[in-house]
Amino acid sequence: MMRKPCAQRKALLHTPIPLKRRSPVIPFAEALQIVLTHARPTERVEQVPLLAAYGRTLAEALVAAENIPIANNSAMDGYAVRSADVGNAEQCHRAPLRVVEVLAAERASTRTLGPGEAMKIMTGAPIPPGADAVVMVERTRAEGRTVWIEAPAQAGQHVRPAGGDMRAGQRVLPAGTRLEAAHLGLLASLGHAQATVAARPHVGVLATGNELVPPEQTLSAGKVRNANSYTLCALAEAAGAEVEFLGIAPDDRPSLAATLRRELARVDVLVTSGGVSMGDFDYVKHLVAELGLNVHFREVNVKPGKPVVFATQGARLFFGLPGNPVSSMVSFQQLVRPALRKVQHARNTGLRTLRAAIGEPYSKGDGKRHFLRGMLSTDGDGRPRVRLTGAQDSNILTSMGRANCFVVLDEACSAVAPGDAVDVQLFEGEDFAAVQGPAE
Repeated sequence: MMRKPCAQRKALLHTPIPLKRRSPVIPFAEALQIVLTHARPTERVEQVPLLAAYGRTLAEALVAAENIPIANNSAMDGYAVRSADVGNAEQCHRAPLRVVEVLAAERASTRTLGPGEAMKIMTGAPIPPGADAVVMVERTRAEGRTVWIEAPAQAGQHVRPAGGDMRAGQRVLPAGTRLEAAHLGLLASLGHAQATVAARPHVGVLATGNELVPPEQTLSAGKVRNANSYTLCALAEAAGAEVEFLGIAPDDRPSLAATLRRELARVDVLVTSGGVSMGDFDYVKHLVAELGLNVHFREVNVKPGKPVVFATQGARLFFGLPGNPVSSMVSFQQLVRPALRKVQHARNTGLRTLRAAIGEPYSKGDGKRHFLRGMLSTDGDGRPRVRLTGAQDSNILTSMGRANCFVVLDEACSAVAPGDAVDVQLFEGEDFAAVQGPAE
C-alpha cells in the first residue's frame, strides 16, 4: 500500500532520510512463522545447580538410570503382613500377629516374614521379604509384641512397587521442558545435582526517543517517563533470557546508528522500542537496513502493534517494537517471546490458550487481528469467562495492569456478543486453576 502523494511530499520536507516504498503489511501468522524460522535453537548448553535451574529449559532428555523407588516400600505407617494371614480380619474377628521387627524409613530387613508374623513399618521403609501388604496403624491394636489386625488386607495394599514412579530406561522429561518445581524434584530423585540446560540468550533492551526521561525525573511538557524498558526487561526475563537494560537513545541519527551497531555486535537479541512508525524522526526502521541487517518485515496486520521491525544478522535477532507502551508489550508477547523460547529449545513457544465466554460486546471492522486486554475468571457454574479490563487504546497501560490475559479476535472476526466463545491467552506465570472464581 502506497502513502498518499500529499503525505509523501510532507514527509520529504521534514526528514533528511529518503523514504523507500513501504513494505506490505503482512498477516500475523506469517510474521510469527518468519520469526520462528529465523530463531535458531542455541548450540550452547550449560550445567547449573538444581537450585539455579528453576525456569530454565532442559537441553537434553532426562532418562531414568534406575527404578524409583528402587524397591517396594510402604505407603503408610503400619504393619507389614502376609495378606494370607489377615484376609478375613475385621473388628469382630481380629487376627493376632507376632511383631518380630520394627522398620524405620531408612532400614531394610534381611529377615523373611513368616506365617503369623508382622513387622511394624514406617512410611517409605522397604517391604520385607515375605510380606505383600501393609495394614495402616489405624486399623490395628498393639499389645506388647502382639498386634491385632482389625481389617482385611489384599496383596499389594499400601505397597509402593519398585519403579512405580519411574522405571530404569524411561524417558522422564523430554528436551525442551521448562523446569518447574516438580521437574527439579524429578532430577533430584534420579541423582542429578545439576541440570543440563540451554544457555540463556543475551537480550539487550534499548528505548529510543527524545521525549523519554528516567522514572525519577520530574515531567515537563512534551516528556514522558520511560516505562517500556521496564516492561520489556521483565517480559524478557520471564521468557528465560539474560537481560541487559541499555538505557535511552536520543532521536539523533548518527548517534543512534552507532548505538545500534555497537549493541548488535554484543547481544544475541536486540529489542528496541520506538522509532518504527511513520514519524519524521522514526529512524530505527531505516537504520537496521543501512547497517546491513536483513529486514524481514516492518508492519504486521495486528492491533495494537502494527509497526514492528524484524531483522536478522546471522543468528542475531533484531526486534524494533512500537513506542506506545501496550503496543510494545503485545508485540513482545506475540513475536519476541516465541523467538526467545525457541532459541532455548522450548517445546511450547506461545502463551497458553483456552476458550472462554466474553462478557461484553466488541466490534471491529479493520480486518486486523486484535489482542485485547482481559481478565479471565469463572462464572457461578465454574465455566471460564473473560471480561475486558477497560480502554483498549495502545497508550492505556492501566488496563494492561488489570489484565491476566489477551482476548484474541482473528482477522475474519468483525464482532462478538456477550456469551460468545473467544480465544484467550494467559499471561506468563498465570495459571487458570489459580484464577478461578468470580472476577472482582
